Amino acid sequence: MAATKLIPSLGVSDLERSLGFYRTFFGFEVADSYDDAGRMAWCWLRARGADLMLQQLSADQQIRLNPAIGQSWVIYLRVDDIEGLHSKLERGGFPVSAITATAYGTREFFVPDPDGYELWISVPEETNLDDDEDDPDDD
Repeated sequence: MAATKLIPSLGVSDLERSLGFYRTFFGFEVADSYDDAGRMAWCWLRARGADLMLQQLSADQQIRLNPAIGQSWVIYLRVDDIEGLHSKLERGGFPVSAITATAYGTREFFVPDPDGYELWISVPEETNLDDDEDDPDDD
């Protein structure tokens, strides 16, 4: 027996704001959702091969830690246009780090989402563009 998929589910303070962020900057669309009292309370987002769930947290469910709870781990996103996304996020007023080359063959930058979850944006270097080489399903 083995897991077939891992989908992050993020508790957020404003679901509509978070949904707008992930739609605008990463191309996610709602694949499924649940409404409570006429408002979206949960959604499953998809963008090509990526999945993400968002859940509206009530005021008592929201935990305020310093640093924010979302900064205790990162969400790693592979994108198709790192420079374009970096510029779009920067123009949108988000605090993006510089794009840097890594020792493990990628170019990356960091940006927090509206709730402080740290997003690690990555693209393989030109010499390492075959993204399927590491796919364990190909074995």
